[in-house]
Amino acid sequence: MREQLKLLEELQQIDAKLHETEIALSSLPAKLQSLKEDGGSVESLLQGERQQLAEVVHYKEEREASVRTDHEQVSKSKAKLSQVRNSKEYMASQRELEVTRKSAGDREEELIKLMDAIEQFQRSIKVHEEELKALKDHVIEEEEETTQKISLLEGAKKEQQTERDRMASTIQKDVLYKYETIRRRRGLAVVAARHGICSGCNMHVPPQLYNILQGGTTIEYCPSCQRIIYFEQGEV
Repeated sequence: MREQLKLLEELQQIDAKLHETEIALSSLPAKLQSLKEDGGSVESLLQGERQQLAEVVHYKEEREASVRTDHEQVSKSKAKLSQVRNSKEYMASQRELEVTRKSAGDREEELIKLMDAIEQFQRSIKVHEEELKALKDHVIEEEEETTQKISLLEGAKKEQQTERDRMASTIQKDVLYKYETIRRRRGLAVVAARHGICSGCNMHVPPQLYNILQGGTTIEYCPSCQRIIYFEQGEV
């Protein structure tokens, strides 16, 4: 049985490498997808900014038309003021002129703010366009690297699986079945006993069982975690 235990340890090492390879294979597409989602977020942000910019530009054009109308009204009010016949008409025309001037002034101030907002949007859009381009370039590079890595990992997985199958074929069927059952439930199926303690669950091994383990003539299981347990040679 000592030979079977040794084979189980080797099989467990292969399984550990195979598990690492499978994790790496599953993580690569997820990492690439995360990068693509980042690019999608920036693209959505850009679309929103471009839409807002278009709305502000449209509103600015409307305000500019209103300012032109105000200036035309100011000219009319001035002309009207020059034709008044009495003080009452003069006062009314003067008030009309002041109101029109104030309206034009308010709209011109609003135009200045709108132009500032447009410039800010344009700067932000430019930054995000550059960021999106960089992200897309990065995604292209990552796609190429990921394809290469996946190809290498799939090759390694195939070799590891072949080695595993070969190793598993050398182990007694009942022992292999028990190993597989424990591995599915516990992850780690074969553990050492050191100084009377199971390294799988850190519980004390009964003295009688510990003596049996030192003989190495049978397959034994930890009473606490049910893992296959063996005595570690060279223990001090």
